[in-house]
Amino acid sequence: MHSFVARQAILDKNGIPLGYELLFRLGLENRFPDIGAELATRRLMAEQFLSQKIEDLVGNALCFVNFPDSLLREGMADAFHQHRLVIEILENAMPDQVLLDCVRRLKQLGLKLALDDHLPGNGWDEFLPYMDFIKLDLRQISIEDCARFIDACRCYPQLRFIAEKVETREEFNAAQRAGFEFFQGYYFQQPQVIRQRILTTDEMTAFELLAVVSEHEVNYDTLTELFSRDLSLSYNLLRYVNNLHMGYRHQSIDNLRNAIVYLGHQQLKRFTALVMTAYVSKHKSMELYRLSIIRAKWCELLAEKTNIGLLDDAFMCGLFSLLDVLLERPMADILPQLPVSESVSQALLDNKGELGFLMGLVHDHEQANWTQLQRRLAFMGLSEETSSQCYEQAVNWSNRLSQHRLD
Repeated sequence: MHSFVARQAILDKNGIPLGYELLFRLGLENRFPDIGAELATRRLMAEQFLSQKIEDLVGNALCFVNFPDSLLREGMADAFHQHRLVIEILENAMPDQVLLDCVRRLKQLGLKLALDDHLPGNGWDEFLPYMDFIKLDLRQISIEDCARFIDACRCYPQLRFIAEKVETREEFNAAQRAGFEFFQGYYFQQPQVIRQRILTTDEMTAFELLAVVSEHEVNYDTLTELFSRDLSLSYNLLRYVNNLHMGYRHQSIDNLRNAIVYLGHQQLKRFTALVMTAYVSKHKSMELYRLSIIRAKWCELLAEKTNIGLLDDAFMCGLFSLLDVLLERPMADILPQLPVSESVSQALLDNKGELGFLMGLVHDHEQANWTQLQRRLAFMGLSEETSSQCYEQAVNWSNRLSQHRLD
């Protein structure tokens, strides 16, 4: 699944970004879609803040997002304690006591606030002490009126003013003379539509599970709650315990908590990683998922022959080795979100360490680079026959798993 968002820079006089205004889009077409403002903001916040790191989109800059009046009053903004987020209060909001209380609460939470397309007066004076930014549209207010309003607000030293709809060099120069510190408009940049691969709900649950099972102490109550909220995960867990991995035949396990406890910490990590990779691959060729599974088992079997202390990391390394292809994002952006060891990270990012060498062997085999493969095997003290047997066992394991595919 992909998200689409338009990003327009807000710059200082030297062209350095203060932040970006984020505008919801349904596709690459650069116009606001035919949906309600509330739905647009809900989807934008879910797709850009919950599904991924906002830093991937704006770097170290701020991100300005329009919040319709109704969403502020229902408390939606309260849930986003993001230091990069600037909540834009729209010009059609009602400046009453209820909204003022909302604004005070948001400031207590540490959020930044802006008045968007602001028209001076109209009952907003009580809000000014709580604002960080005021955006004035040069198409709606004359430069002279902007200058007078900025001068009248000198008693609010925290206020910064942003000139909107700056379209010419002359307007830019005039806005500077009027007292604006920041500028936004077609003179600098049109909104740029950005397409990003995002995690679906079940993918997000799988990532959350992986984080929980990677904690030093397993919280079985939290794990049970996470499994309980996803029918597919629960079904796969019970099936995994009863039919596939453990070969448990004497007594069926049909209770979620019992299944979680029965698997144990390390097997839970493995199961969760398998499920996560399966979910991510839903929008890709299942052959990539199958190759991930083969690599995971293959690396584990090779580590069993060379360094048994690397068994778990070898499995994870092989399993996650195609995440950049599956998620259509650089591995360097993905790994910080995963609780993997430093050795796994070094192997996947830089091909370093024993695991990096092991992944090199896997790649040489897959690419039929036989001369280099023989050198690696000799260095590891493995025969070609042993390597081939490990590969065949991994393929057979993958085939058995595919018969009970996690989908």
